[in-house]
Amino acid sequence: MKNAKYLALLAMGLIFAACGPRSEEAQLARLERQREELTEKIEKLKQEIAQKAEPTQKSGKTMNVQISSVGKELFQHFIQAQGIVESDNNVLVAPQSSGIVKQVHVSIGSKVSRGQLLAELDGSILESSIAEVENGLKLAKTIFERQQRLWDKNIGSEIEFLQAKNNKEGLEKRLATLEEQYKMTKIFAPLSGTIDEILIKEGEMAAAGMGAIRVVQLSNLKIIVDLSEVYITRINKGDPVHVSIPVIEKEFDLRVDAVSQVIDPDNRTFQVETNIPKSEAGIKPNMLAVLTINDYTNREALVVPLNIVQETGQEQFIFVAEQQSKDWIARRRSVKTGESHDDRVEILSGLREGEHVVTFGYQNLADGQSLAVVTDQR
Repeated sequence: MKNAKYLALLAMGLIFAACGPRSEEAQLARLERQREELTEKIEKLKQEIAQKAEPTQKSGKTMNVQISSVGKELFQHFIQAQGIVESDNNVLVAPQSSGIVKQVHVSIGSKVSRGQLLAELDGSILESSIAEVENGLKLAKTIFERQQRLWDKNIGSEIEFLQAKNNKEGLEKRLATLEEQYKMTKIFAPLSGTIDEILIKEGEMAAAGMGAIRVVQLSNLKIIVDLSEVYITRINKGDPVHVSIPVIEKEFDLRVDAVSQVIDPDNRTFQVETNIPKSEAGIKPNMLAVLTINDYTNREALVVPLNIVQETGQEQFIFVAEQQSKDWIARRRSVKTGESHDDRVEILSGLREGEHVVTFGYQNLADGQSLAVVTDQR
């Protein structure tokens, strides 16, 4: 008897050891897997029963709906962004030397040609120096010419001839330097265009290197827009662009001419450029432009109205209408959507060409419900 009790207690200890914490975790994991498998089987059986049952057994109420046949069609996605009109040739001309502004020869809106004088600084001191050197040069040339004639006749010393020559050449170089410095008091147009801005006034001090007059060439305009970095792999050179200039109510179609491959670290954007043809008149720099860029195209897409796609948690679904004999039955269909634009969305999976989707009356439908349908003629 004592041995039997001892053996029983030993068996209970072994059972307790086998049912420790690790065993309980393993048992819990096994039960959870079984529950998932059972849930999946239950759902599958429900769907099979629903498909085999008669419409009258599914629902005692017939729902009035509108349906539309789905076919392959062209689907395009667009990005809309605001940009600024800029000039490829937009130059802020600066004086090369500092001085008092003597005269401004142009006004805002003036048409100028390349090399035209725009403004000049006070160069009176340089003018006096140039006149002085010119007078000295005349005398130096006369002395040199006389010394040269004497030297050619072997009269006079060589040193006198070389001094006269050196004096003349030195004054010539000094005059050339003064003339170049005098040119630096003039501001010339670096290109042909229109005067857009004048930042200097007569009588004021102008500093070398500081912008004075802006010249813009309106014949070479472009639109620059900043897009989020998420689109950098979707925008390519040559993509169609619809351009709208709201302030002048002008719209036209272009193509992307340049796509930057560098992300701005400050705002995480990249630049897209499109050139404006010369035929589009009336557009000025700094105007606001709205660009609609086609970044995605599928020529054989299955597309449905965006509002008919419903969601529960992670699942997206729609209702399709299936015809059984002469009756129409609602079927809930899980789908995977792609891009959407305006009120249309692309269906990537879960729908086949030729099927009928419920476009009106879908809100209160149940799987297997009887339908009274009206075909959408659009």
